[in-house]
Amino acid sequence: MIHYYKLFWINALKIKGRSRRKEYWYPILMTVIISVIASILNDFLPVPHIIAEIIYWVFNVATIIATFTVMVRRLHDIGMSMLLPLIIHLTPLVFLIIGIIVTLINPQIYFSIGSSLVLVAGSLLYLVISIIVIVICCIEGHKNENKYGINPKTS
Repeated sequence: MIHYYKLFWINALKIKGRSRRKEYWYPILMTVIISVIASILNDFLPVPHIIAEIIYWVFNVATIIATFTVMVRRLHDIGMSMLLPLIIHLTPLVFLIIGIIVTLINPQIYFSIGSSLVLVAGSLLYLVISIIVIVICCIEGHKNENKYGINPKTS
């Protein structure tokens, strides 16, 4: 598991090629474990709030980038493009930007029923797309070479 987590960071900026299921799922598991441990430690260690926030944001941004690239390579392994990873990673950003713009235009709309419905609809859409991506990332990759490269199991 540690080997695949190391590969996750070594290939954090690599979009080309293919990744096996282990290269995707072990780093996801390690990230969850590290996040839980860090959260528990944050409650008990006397770390200044600003330091904890900086560490949190640096780790999250780096992890989001590395998760995006490994998801792209994982989908390449089953012959898919990077469209779904783009959607899954850009959807929250788009909703954040829309929310900021709408709030700047009319601060009262933030608390309206209409904005709540849009938020719920967007969240449900994101949930459905996330479930689809999880299922797709569980599919075994092409056994032979595809347009994204050779089978990572044989290399």
